Amino acid sequence: MWRKWSGNLFASGLLALTPMARAADAPPPGPPSPAVVKIGAAYVAKQFCSCLFLTGRSETSCRAEFKPQIDATRVAVDRHALPQRAKVSVTLGPFLAEAIYSRRYGCVLVK
Repeated sequence: MWRKWSGNLFASGLLALTPMARAADAPPPGPPSPAVVKIGAAYVAKQFCSCLFLTGRSETSCRAEFKPQIDATRVAVDRHALPQRAKVSVTLGPFLAEAIYSRRYGCVLVK
């Protein structure tokens, strides 16, 4: 009885390790697709806008949420029309995303 049980345990252990062995042999992932980069820029623009203008946090505090990915982006904040409106623009690679803050709607992704 013990031999049968231990043999099954050994076989199931090998089966569990097989996907890990295949993953280790897989080539490293390539660069992200342009669609993924565009979505990433839009996400950062909207979330950064909300962090700044809806929660009232500082730029430094908001940047810390996106570390280290935000280092690959260029973030510009236009506050000249505050308290009515403000704009956050994020450039990631060739893509530009913009989110507009307004008192009535909060932060809305516009580009």
